Amino acid sequence: MPGRTPLVRPPRFAQGGGAADAFDGMSGAPAVPTPNSRRGRELQIQYADDERGRFTERVFIFPQFADLNPGGAFVAGAQQAQTIQIMSNRTSFVRLVALRGILQNTSVLPVSGLELAQLQLRLQINGEEDLTTSGQQSNPASFATLFAEQTAPWFWFACPPRLRVGDILQATVTNVSPAVGGSSAILTPEVACRIVDDEWWRALYGGDAENQDAL
Repeated sequence: MPGRTPLVRPPRFAQGGGAADAFDGMSGAPAVPTPNSRRGRELQIQYADDERGRFTERVFIFPQFADLNPGGAFVAGAQQAQTIQIMSNRTSFVRLVALRGILQNTSVLPVSGLELAQLQLRLQINGEEDLTTSGQQSNPASFATLFAEQTAPWFWFACPPRLRVGDILQATVTNVSPAVGGSSAILTPEVACRIVDDEWWRALYGGDAENQDAL
């Protein structure tokens, strides 16, 4: 019996990925009939994009954070939350495989080296599930704890959380720098995450995709 067709096509079929000529939706795609409707044409474009390996991994950037005053969660302007809505091109589920946070700007120069330790991150899914926790409640982690390793600046999840398309991912950042006199640092963070379609993640790292639903 013929073997199962793999989800991840060999590189020779990639056709240049994003560098390939744009697909016009009319020239046909493998195993897809010529569309007779707007929806059919949209599906054909998606199939063609899939064949070229497009839109299976994205970097999502949280909206620009404001400058955060020192002082912690109970000080006005020291904390801000930003959200992104999860989307996908092909599947109903995605994986949050990695997270990155940087200090975009500081009001105090030269940098002391403590700024990343003074930025605290709380990450939530739909306002309910905390990805930074003590096991009993939310327990924000510092940027220094998560992202200070220069040789591997992204925080890679060993078991990437599975998200449904449409979920809201919220990042709350707090500047816990002590508010002492006029010299305390006003810090500006930036947060991004890497999202991979669930089917592709399972094909690459999760073993036999056909058996995953039984786990």
